[in-house]
Amino acid sequence: MNYRKYFPALVLAAAMSFFVYDIVSDLVNGGDSYWHITVELLVFIAITVVLFAELEHVKLLDKEIKLEKSKTAKLAGELLTVIQDEFTVWKLTPSEKEVALLLIKGLSMKEIADVRSVKEKTVRAQSTSIYAKAGYAGRHELTAHFIEDLMREV
Repeated sequence: MNYRKYFPALVLAAAMSFFVYDIVSDLVNGGDSYWHITVELLVFIAITVVLFAELEHVKLLDKEIKLEKSKTAKLAGELLTVIQDEFTVWKLTPSEKEVALLLIKGLSMKEIADVRSVKEKTVRAQSTSIYAKAGYAGRHELTAHFIEDLMREV
């Protein structure tokens, strides 16, 4: 549970508890006027309303976050499909497709070599082949090819 998002609600609940205690104490002791007790009761009611509104707001925000996460996951999946389709158009080999995806993700040549358990020289040769087939000079142009549409202002 994320306690930070409920912190305002916890503060309001504590304030409600204080006012309940104070109102009951005032009624039992009988030392305060009805005007004082009425004001405290009105404040208690106001805090209660705000508390439930805050809880509803948190619930609404949780729903919005889930929806946005779902949209993001869908877009990520669609982007991967677009990337893989483009790799097919460029006639990349399965190894080149794997290397190209790792290049786009930003891994260094050494990191790609380590991940694929090959020599760095092999990765460099495959990268050169990928750039040639795609018609780009290097990694930056390759990556830009796929993120260009994402960077456009709506």
